[in-house]
Amino acid sequence: MNQWSRNRKRLILAIVLFVVFVLIGVPTFFLFYRAPTCFDMKQNGDETGIDCGGSCQLLCKAESLPLITKGDPRVLPVGNSTYAVVALVENPNSGAEIYRAGYTLKIYDAVGIIPLKEISGETYAPNASTFAIFEGPFAIEVGVTPKRVTLEWQRETLVWQKNVATLPALRVKENILSKEDSTPRLDVTLENLSLQKVSNIDLVALISDAEGNLVAASKTIIESLAPGEAAPAVFTWPKPFGVEAVGTKVIIRVFPDRSFIR
Repeated sequence: MNQWSRNRKRLILAIVLFVVFVLIGVPTFFLFYRAPTCFDMKQNGDETGIDCGGSCQLLCKAESLPLITKGDPRVLPVGNSTYAVVALVENPNSGAEIYRAGYTLKIYDAVGIIPLKEISGETYAPNASTFAIFEGPFAIEVGVTPKRVTLEWQRETLVWQKNVATLPALRVKENILSKEDSTPRLDVTLENLSLQKVSNIDLVALISDAEGNLVAASKTIIESLAPGEAAPAVFTWPKPFGVEAVGTKVIIRVFPDRSFIR
Protein backbone atom coordinates (compact mmCIF):
# COMPACT_ATOMS: atom_id res chain seq x y z
CA MET A 1 0.00 0.00 0.00
CA ASN A 2 1.48 3.27 -1.07
CA GLN A 3 1.74 6.35 1.08
CA TRP A 4 -1.14 8.07 -0.68
CA SER A 5 -3.58 5.24 0.15
CA ARG A 6 -2.58 5.22 3.80
CA ASN A 7 -3.08 9.00 4.05
CA ARG A 8 -6.52 8.71 2.42
CA LYS A 9 -7.60 6.01 4.92
CA ARG A 10 -6.38 8.12 7.79
CA LEU A 11 -8.31 11.11 6.48
CA ILE A 12 -11.49 9.05 6.07
CA LEU A 13 -11.11 7.65 9.60
CA ALA A 14 -10.58 11.12 11.01
CA ILE A 15 -13.72 12.37 9.24
CA VAL A 16 -15.77 9.44 10.56
CA LEU A 17 -14.55 10.01 14.12
CA PHE A 18 -15.32 13.70 13.86
CA VAL A 19 -18.84 13.00 12.59
CA VAL A 20 -19.42 10.49 15.41
CA PHE A 21 -18.18 13.05 17.95
CA VAL A 22 -20.45 15.78 16.59
CA LEU A 23 -23.53 13.56 16.27
CA ILE A 24 -23.16 11.60 19.50
CA GLY A 25 -20.53 13.14 21.79
CA VAL A 26 -21.72 16.74 21.74
CA PRO A 27 -25.43 15.95 22.33
CA THR A 28 -24.46 13.52 25.09
CA PHE A 29 -22.33 16.20 26.78
CA PHE A 30 -25.15 18.74 26.78
CA LEU A 31 -27.65 16.08 27.86
CA PHE A 32 -25.76 15.28 31.05
CA TYR A 33 -23.91 18.56 31.70
CA ARG A 34 -25.37 20.82 34.37
CA ALA A 35 -24.01 24.34 34.64
CA PRO A 36 -23.04 25.39 38.18
CA THR A 37 -25.86 27.11 40.08
CA CYS A 38 -26.30 28.57 43.55
CA PHE A 39 -28.86 25.88 44.41
CA ASP A 40 -27.17 22.57 43.51
CA MET A 41 -25.74 21.77 46.98
CA LYS A 42 -22.20 21.80 45.56
CA GLN A 43 -19.28 24.22 45.75
CA ASN A 44 -18.64 25.03 42.10
CA GLY A 45 -18.33 27.96 39.74
CA ASP A 46 -16.95 30.99 41.60
CA GLU A 47 -18.54 30.01 44.92
CA THR A 48 -16.43 30.25 48.08
CA GLY A 49 -18.64 27.71 49.89
CA ILE A 50 -21.54 25.40 49.12
CA ASP A 51 -24.06 27.58 47.24
CA CYS A 52 -22.70 30.78 48.82
CA GLY A 53 -20.17 33.48 48.07
CA GLY A 54 -18.93 34.58 44.68
CA SER A 55 -21.82 35.55 42.40
CA CYS A 56 -24.41 33.83 44.65
CA GLN A 57 -26.92 35.95 46.54
CA LEU A 58 -26.19 34.15 49.80
CA LEU A 59 -23.03 34.95 51.74
CA CYS A 60 -20.89 32.33 53.44
CA LYS A 61 -20.61 32.59 57.22
CA ALA A 62 -17.01 33.81 57.08
CA GLU A 63 -18.04 36.72 54.83
CA SER A 64 -20.29 38.46 57.35
CA LEU A 65 -20.02 39.98 60.82
CA PRO A 66 -22.44 38.76 63.53
CA LEU A 67 -25.38 40.76 64.82
CA ILE A 68 -24.49 42.87 67.86
CA THR A 69 -26.87 43.32 70.80
CA LYS A 70 -26.56 46.93 72.05
CA GLY A 71 -26.66 46.62 75.81
CA ASP A 72 -28.96 44.26 77.65
CA PRO A 73 -32.55 43.71 76.48
CA ARG A 74 -34.97 45.44 78.83
CA VAL A 75 -38.30 44.39 80.31
CA LEU A 76 -40.44 47.48 80.93
CA PRO A 77 -43.73 47.97 82.83
CA VAL A 78 -46.70 49.02 80.70
CA GLY A 79 -49.71 48.65 82.99
CA ASN A 80 -50.79 46.57 85.98
CA SER A 81 -49.01 43.21 85.56
CA THR A 82 -48.39 43.96 81.86
CA TYR A 83 -44.96 44.47 80.36
CA ALA A 84 -43.03 44.93 77.13
CA VAL A 85 -39.57 43.88 76.07
CA VAL A 86 -37.24 45.84 73.82
CA ALA A 87 -33.80 44.90 72.51
CA LEU A 88 -31.55 47.05 70.34
CA VAL A 89 -29.55 45.16 67.72
CA GLU A 90 -26.94 46.38 65.24
CA ASN A 91 -26.20 44.86 61.85
CA PRO A 92 -22.63 46.06 61.12
CA ASN A 93 -22.60 44.64 57.57
CA SER A 94 -22.91 47.39 54.96
CA GLY A 95 -23.70 44.97 52.15
CA ALA A 96 -25.67 42.17 53.78
CA GLU A 97 -29.03 41.57 55.45
CA ILE A 98 -30.99 38.76 57.07
CA TYR A 99 -34.54 38.48 55.78
CA ARG A 100 -35.93 36.48 58.72
CA ALA A 101 -33.76 36.12 61.81
CA GLY A 102 -35.42 33.89 64.40
CA TYR A 103 -35.04 34.76 68.08
CA THR A 104 -36.21 33.78 71.54
CA LEU A 105 -36.63 36.19 74.44
CA LYS A 106 -36.53 34.63 77.91
CA ILE A 107 -37.90 36.71 80.78
CA TYR A 108 -36.80 36.05 84.39
CA ASP A 109 -37.44 37.47 87.83
CA ALA A 110 -34.58 38.75 89.95
CA VAL A 111 -33.21 35.39 91.12
CA GLY A 112 -34.95 32.60 89.20
CA ILE A 113 -33.26 30.37 86.65
CA ILE A 114 -36.52 29.21 85.06
CA PRO A 115 -38.04 31.79 82.69
CA LEU A 116 -41.33 33.39 83.66
CA LYS A 117 -42.13 33.65 79.98
CA GLU A 118 -40.58 32.84 76.60
CA ILE A 119 -41.38 34.74 73.41
CA SER A 120 -40.20 33.55 70.00
CA GLY A 121 -40.41 35.47 66.76
CA GLU A 122 -38.71 36.50 63.55
CA THR A 123 -37.26 39.86 62.61
CA TYR A 124 -35.72 41.61 59.64
CA ALA A 125 -32.10 42.76 59.96
CA PRO A 126 -31.46 45.52 57.37
CA ASN A 127 -27.93 46.24 56.23
CA ALA A 128 -25.78 48.79 58.08
CA SER A 129 -28.36 49.80 60.68
CA THR A 130 -29.50 49.54 64.28
CA PHE A 131 -33.02 48.22 64.77
CA ALA A 132 -35.31 47.40 67.68
CA ILE A 133 -37.00 44.13 68.57
CA PHE A 134 -40.19 44.98 70.45
CA GLU A 135 -42.56 42.49 72.06
CA GLY A 136 -45.60 43.38 74.12
CA PRO A 137 -47.66 44.14 75.93
CA PHE A 138 -47.94 40.78 77.64
CA ALA A 139 -49.16 39.71 81.08
CA ILE A 140 -47.12 38.30 83.94
CA GLU A 141 -48.67 36.64 86.99
CA VAL A 142 -49.81 39.15 89.60
CA GLY A 143 -47.24 39.55 92.37
CA VAL A 144 -44.34 38.47 90.17
CA THR A 145 -41.99 41.15 88.86
CA PRO A 146 -39.82 40.41 85.83
CA LYS A 147 -36.35 41.89 86.08
CA ARG A 148 -34.15 40.63 83.27
CA VAL A 149 -34.31 39.33 79.71
CA THR A 150 -32.01 37.31 77.49
CA LEU A 151 -32.02 37.34 73.69
CA GLU A 152 -31.05 34.13 71.91
CA TRP A 153 -30.77 33.83 68.12
CA GLN A 154 -31.95 30.73 66.30
CA ARG A 155 -28.64 30.12 64.54
CA GLU A 156 -30.04 28.15 61.62
CA THR A 157 -32.11 31.19 60.59
CA LEU A 158 -29.17 33.61 60.39
CA VAL A 159 -28.87 33.38 56.62
CA TRP A 160 -27.00 36.36 55.20
CA GLN A 161 -27.76 37.61 51.72
CA LYS A 162 -26.32 40.45 49.69
CA ASN A 163 -27.98 43.84 49.79
CA VAL A 164 -25.97 46.96 49.00
CA ALA A 165 -29.00 49.22 48.50
CA THR A 166 -28.99 52.54 50.34
CA LEU A 167 -31.57 52.75 53.12
CA PRO A 168 -34.41 55.23 52.52
CA ALA A 169 -33.81 58.71 53.95
CA LEU A 170 -36.39 59.10 56.74
CA ARG A 171 -36.26 61.73 59.47
CA VAL A 172 -38.14 62.46 62.69
CA LYS A 173 -38.52 66.23 62.54
CA GLU A 174 -40.85 66.83 65.54
CA ASN A 175 -40.81 65.08 68.88
CA ILE A 176 -43.18 66.18 71.67
CA LEU A 177 -43.72 64.31 74.97
CA SER A 178 -46.78 65.31 77.00
CA LYS A 179 -49.13 64.18 79.82
CA GLU A 180 -46.26 62.55 81.72
CA ASP A 181 -48.12 62.73 85.06
CA SER A 182 -51.15 60.76 83.81
CA THR A 183 -51.13 58.94 80.47
CA PRO A 184 -47.87 59.81 78.69
CA ARG A 185 -48.04 60.57 74.98
CA LEU A 186 -45.27 61.05 72.45
CA ASP A 187 -46.14 62.82 69.20
CA VAL A 188 -43.62 62.69 66.35
CA THR A 189 -43.63 63.61 62.69
CA LEU A 190 -41.83 61.37 60.23
CA GLU A 191 -40.63 62.85 56.94
CA ASN A 192 -39.62 60.99 53.78
CA LEU A 193 -36.58 62.76 52.33
CA SER A 194 -35.99 60.17 49.61
CA LEU A 195 -37.15 60.28 45.99
CA GLN A 196 -39.27 57.14 46.16
CA LYS A 197 -42.32 55.98 48.05
CA VAL A 198 -41.44 54.13 51.26
CA SER A 199 -43.80 51.51 52.72
CA ASN A 200 -44.01 49.34 55.84
CA ILE A 201 -42.20 51.72 58.19
CA ASP A 202 -41.64 50.35 61.70
CA LEU A 203 -41.21 52.91 64.49
CA VAL A 204 -40.14 52.08 68.05
CA ALA A 205 -40.08 54.92 70.59
CA LEU A 206 -37.61 54.74 73.49
CA ILE A 207 -37.94 56.87 76.63
CA SER A 208 -34.96 57.25 78.98
CA ASP A 209 -34.28 58.94 82.34
CA ALA A 210 -31.57 61.42 83.32
CA GLU A 211 -28.98 58.65 83.61
CA GLY A 212 -29.76 57.26 80.17
CA ASN A 213 -31.64 54.22 81.49
CA LEU A 214 -34.51 53.02 79.33
CA VAL A 215 -37.80 53.40 81.23
CA ALA A 216 -40.47 52.92 78.53
CA ALA A 217 -40.93 51.86 74.92
CA SER A 218 -43.75 51.63 72.42
CA LYS A 219 -44.25 50.73 68.78
CA THR A 220 -46.30 51.82 65.78
CA ILE A 221 -46.39 51.43 61.99
CA ILE A 222 -46.70 53.96 59.17
CA GLU A 223 -48.02 52.16 56.10
CA SER A 224 -46.44 54.41 53.46
CA LEU A 225 -44.94 57.83 52.75
CA ALA A 226 -44.73 59.42 49.32
CA PRO A 227 -41.54 61.31 48.36
CA GLY A 228 -41.34 64.49 50.42
CA GLU A 229 -44.40 63.55 52.48
CA ALA A 230 -44.57 63.85 56.27
CA ALA A 231 -46.96 61.98 58.57
CA PRO A 232 -47.69 62.01 62.31
CA ALA A 233 -47.12 59.05 64.60
CA VAL A 234 -48.39 58.74 68.17
CA PHE A 235 -47.11 56.58 71.03
CA THR A 236 -49.08 56.27 74.27
CA TRP A 237 -48.72 54.62 77.68
CA PRO A 238 -51.54 53.86 80.17
CA LYS A 239 -49.76 55.14 83.30
CA PRO A 240 -46.89 57.48 84.30
CA PHE A 241 -43.31 56.31 83.84
CA GLY A 242 -42.50 56.71 87.54
CA VAL A 243 -39.38 58.76 86.84
CA GLU A 244 -38.71 61.96 84.95
CA ALA A 245 -38.39 61.31 81.23
CA VAL A 246 -35.39 63.18 79.85
CA GLY A 247 -34.53 61.50 76.54
CA THR A 248 -36.69 60.36 73.65
CA LYS A 249 -35.53 58.46 70.59
CA VAL A 250 -37.34 56.83 67.69
CA ILE A 251 -35.78 53.83 65.96
CA ILE A 252 -36.82 53.61 62.29
CA ARG A 253 -36.81 50.46 60.20
CA VAL A 254 -38.33 49.75 56.79
CA PHE A 255 -39.65 46.22 56.40
CA PRO A 256 -39.26 44.52 52.99
CA ASP A 257 -42.94 43.52 52.93
CA ARG A 258 -46.12 43.50 55.02
CA SER A 259 -45.59 40.00 56.41
CA PHE A 260 -43.53 41.53 59.23
CA ILE A 261 -46.37 43.77 60.40
CA ARG A 262 -48.42 42.36 63.27
